[in-house]
Amino acid sequence: MLGKHALKPGEKTELTVSYETEGRPGPFDKKVLLTTNIPGGKSIEIFSLKGEVLEAPGAKISVEPRRVTLKGEERAAGKVQRFVVKNEGSLPLVVKEIRSKDGKTVYFGGADAGALTVQPGQSGELELKIPGKPGEKAEREFLLVDSNARNAGASGLFLLIQYDAP
Repeated sequence: MLGKHALKPGEKTELTVSYETEGRPGPFDKKVLLTTNIPGGKSIEIFSLKGEVLEAPGAKISVEPRRVTLKGEERAAGKVQRFVVKNEGSLPLVVKEIRSKDGKTVYFGGADAGALTVQPGQSGELELKIPGKPGEKAEREFLLVDSNARNAGASGLFLLIQYDAP
């Protein structure tokens, strides 16, 4: 049975087989099997395909540190934190903006400040003013790094700001 059709004896049909490679770099080994309704449920290997999908060119981001902890005086006053942004990809990396997860606070970039461009294999530095957060309980805030990096996901790369309890 092919979809909703059955072949009569002597009848022919065309089969189209595709393998979607996007997002699947690395080696692969695939077999195409044809299962028939011949008594005994015979499966026939039509062909196999073996190869390697090369990674598509693109920017890849890494940021150090990914986690910043504020405690004591820093928790109340905030601090200026230096981040190293590295491009581990093969095309230029463009960091457009760094903002709070809720979008209310922009720490870098935006329409007025422009973007940071990092060439392949290179690093760039950003200094961000991390505001203090008075209080007694431990809290976390996520910052989103909006860039053209292939490895950052649709929402962007996350940085974690940890406000420790005193």
